[in-house]
Amino acid sequence: MPKKQKRPEAEVHAMILQDAKMRLGCADFAPDFTVYETRDPSANWDVHSVRNRDDWPAVCAEAFKEAPSVTFITAISSKHG
Repeated sequence: MPKKQKRPEAEVHAMILQDAKMRLGCADFAPDFTVYETRDPSANWDVHSVRNRDDWPAVCAEAFKEAPSVTFITAISSKHG
């Protein structure tokens, strides 16, 4: 079976933003976060850090955590409950 092509970091970042903005009330949501490359077999990228998380509207923060493109959210859950 051919290996999936790895998406570039900028594309992954954009996919996460697009997924989070789909939630009602989050169209202008612009979270400040970074991703990093991982060697995990189920994902190539992981959320590395988030900034100003406490300033995010609750519904948008939840949308970010639930975004289908966010496979691992350990950076958020471990730092922000």
